[in-house]
Amino acid sequence: MTSFQEFANLCQRICEVSGSLEKVEILAAFLAELEGPELEVAANFVMGKVFPQSDVELGVGPSILYDALSRAMGFSQEAMAEILRATGDPGLVAARVAEKKKPLTLAAFMESDQLSIMDVYRRFQAVSRASGKGSQDAKVKNLQFLFSESTPLEALYLARLAMEDLRIGVGEGLVRDAIARAFAQPVELVERGYNLTNDLGLAARHARLSTLGELDLALNRPIKMMLAQIGESIESSLKEGATAIEWKFDGARVQIHKNGEAVRIFSRRLEDVTASLPEIVSVVHRHVQATTAILDGEAVAMGEDGRPRPFQDILRRFRRKYHVSRKAAEIPLRLNLFDIVYLEGETLLDLPLEERRKLLLQAADEEIVARQQVSSDPEVVQAIYSQALAAGHEG
Repeated sequence: MTSFQEFANLCQRICEVSGSLEKVEILAAFLAELEGPELEVAANFVMGKVFPQSDVELGVGPSILYDALSRAMGFSQEAMAEILRATGDPGLVAARVAEKKKPLTLAAFMESDQLSIMDVYRRFQAVSRASGKGSQDAKVKNLQFLFSESTPLEALYLARLAMEDLRIGVGEGLVRDAIARAFAQPVELVERGYNLTNDLGLAARHARLSTLGELDLALNRPIKMMLAQIGESIESSLKEGATAIEWKFDGARVQIHKNGEAVRIFSRRLEDVTASLPEIVSVVHRHVQATTAILDGEAVAMGEDGRPRPFQDILRRFRRKYHVSRKAAEIPLRLNLFDIVYLEGETLLDLPLEERRKLLLQAADEEIVARQQVSSDPEVVQAIYSQALAAGHEG
């Protein structure tokens, strides 16, 4: 079992080097020694992520963090606020407070158990599950336990993890490369595994087992949305010939997962916003014939004049938790679908856009599918662009 102290040492080593290749080598050597759940957790922890899932939130803010530190270390909130003003880093606050706490006697140290990576993960799980009356106190007590058992270096990275900001210069690309190096897997295969699952920890576990090819899309597990690249001009965008042209709606991206009558909607940030968008759920029930599908589209807030409303109005809908029906009547949304990546149990990501478009029109009624025109004529593209702008959209 790997101790959290070893993980903290890893973070410190990575933080002390500047080159990406050296960071990859250090991380790869660490990951290569792990397996199973420990490997999954560590691969996400090193990016400052406690949970890969979009719909699981830790729910820890500064007040909970500093309350836990105060209880664990016997330090006043005022003293910690002074350290925070000087450093701007909750992790350094935790480390400095931990340095000042009463040291353990040798006997107490020998009797104490080192925190493991999985100990920390399980405590964070308990923090995320706490809800309702008394939830804040439950969160504080779980964090208090972790800090009371931690060394100063562990406290540094516990606090940063709780804030989900590790500050060691490690992102998705670096972890992807480290996984590939650790388990002698092609980078492209690790990248594909990540794209299909949105979970580098899971990709790491399969990389160790050489089973990355078994990973696939799954309903109700959102994936990172594909982004278009900006062309320098209409002419440069058409240099390869006939091109599919669609409006760029002034709305908010939605990823829709349909499994029979069950519909879940995820935002660009992969947050579950289903409860906030009841009319989109109804539209999917009425106009999507496919039994199972993952659809990509845009929700646009429409005004009474038929033009899109300001983006701030869409945010008000996506963030709404109470009086949702009233807000839906005030700010109605229109769904425009433009892609499909999963249909009736089959992943479509490797299919050309043209084929996915045909399948989209089979899966959903044309009235909710964004209009598309294929052309290689710059004048045609310019006309479509002008129409989109005239209708109040982005281009």
